[in-house]
Amino acid sequence: MLRTAAAFLADAPAEAAYQLAEAGRESDPLRRAETLADAAIWLDFLLDVDLPAPPDVPTGE
Repeated sequence: MLRTAAAFLADAPAEAAYQLAEAGRESDPLRRAETLADAAIWLDFLLDVDLPAPPDVPTGE
């Protein structure tokens, strides 16, 4: 999951898609569960990150 997240953050969608496909082909149920847990942890981390407010953009009105 770390490599997949890093690929998405590095704007490398082909690499990210490859990593996701590899995870989907994993046949060991324990490894699949670990991958799912890793994904949930990363999602939780990303949703908790405080980002600065975006700048005001004129709407043309």
